[in-house]
Amino acid sequence: MVRKKVTLLMLSSAIAVGLVGCSGSNSSGSDTKSSEPAKLPAASKEPVELTIVTNSGHTQEAFDTRFGNSLRKKFPNYTIKFIPSSVIKFTDLVATNTMVDIVYAAVNDFTNGPLKSGMVYDMTDLMKKHSVDPNKVGMNWVQGLSPVWGGKLYGLPIGIETLATFYNKDIFNKFGVAYPKDGLTWDDIFDLNNKLTRVDQGVSYAGLVVAPSQHFSLNALSLPYYDAQTGKSSVVTDEAKWKTIFDTIAVRPMTAPGYKEKTATLKALPGEANFYKTRDAAMEVGLVHIPLSYDMKDLNWDITTYPSFKESPGGGAQANLLLFGVTNMSKNKDAAMEVIKFLYSDEYQTITARDGNYPAIVNDDRIKQFAQNTYYKDRNVQSVFKVKLAPLSKRTIYDPDLAAVYRKYLTDLALGNMDMNTMMRKVDEEVQQMVAQIKSR
Repeated sequence: MVRKKVTLLMLSSAIAVGLVGCSGSNSSGSDTKSSEPAKLPAASKEPVELTIVTNSGHTQEAFDTRFGNSLRKKFPNYTIKFIPSSVIKFTDLVATNTMVDIVYAAVNDFTNGPLKSGMVYDMTDLMKKHSVDPNKVGMNWVQGLSPVWGGKLYGLPIGIETLATFYNKDIFNKFGVAYPKDGLTWDDIFDLNNKLTRVDQGVSYAGLVVAPSQHFSLNALSLPYYDAQTGKSSVVTDEAKWKTIFDTIAVRPMTAPGYKEKTATLKALPGEANFYKTRDAAMEVGLVHIPLSYDMKDLNWDITTYPSFKESPGGGAQANLLLFGVTNMSKNKDAAMEVIKFLYSDEYQTITARDGNYPAIVNDDRIKQFAQNTYYKDRNVQSVFKVKLAPLSKRTIYDPDLAAVYRKYLTDLALGNMDMNTMMRKVDEEVQQMVAQIKSR
């Protein structure tokens, strides 16, 4: 209990700190040259052991495939160790005094793990020392994280996750519906949903499924969960825009005949598994990395752009940043920074793009090479770059706990068991209760 209060006090104090001077962004999304001095610290050739952990649930195999193999090849004198959660839970690392040099996770997991555990280290000076320019990422990510990081740099994005539209060509062919094209809108999506939601030979097909958790945390209207300045939930301060999000996910799909009945049978909104597993969903608006996460090799699928809202024509969803940070306990901070610098480098960013991971630093060459090492390289993979990523919403330490509150009543809303205003009022009440509980810990 004492540790939690100290950690929360530390984070609350940090919020008062101003943004570091490097908070500007390159809006073009292309590589830029660093303005830091050209003289670099000599990379150590001495043997170094570095331990890397995450609270995101990666296995040893997943870590090695995406990071470990490249790191060991680049740094043959470094012993790169990864501790998966199957060996020791992330929450037990500090209690057991386990030495950790680098932590990584997506934004909410980073807040809920390294930040809340007090493992983070302000890398501002390390980045300057090693000539790492955080502004090479094509968005003002520092500004979005400032409320929760207090203007410090606890991590560096080395990858991005965002949303796109996947579709099952066999279902489109079965019902004689033309495939979706790049640049589609949500109105286009719901028109297709109406045509493709039907029962055929005893199979109930859904025209569309969405991934609710990602559509909230990466919402295209850049809505936060909590307004730290006013101390109110965002459903109050941005009521009209949140209604648009709720309407898109849980109300408009139900206008297709048979969709509400399928939802009632499942007792939940049709979801991701209906697309890649049971394969009774024609489209999924979900994460770009879905083909890397699930077995879809024998599924006749393709991909197109994220559907835009009329409030942001041609705009995409937000980016979920994959952050790597040096820990405050590391005795090899310079070596750890060199590892993160490599993951941020042109060399690795091209490697990861070719493997089908959306790179943190986008340029024309990486767009051309995206997913070229994958089995689906001949599909419309470059489409994911054809929409502009939405600005990062302002993040707070409460976000990991509030995310589920926003999704809690979606099925009730979809089935008509609760009207929109009642649901939003309940969300607001529970957000305030949750924030009060967190503050009292």
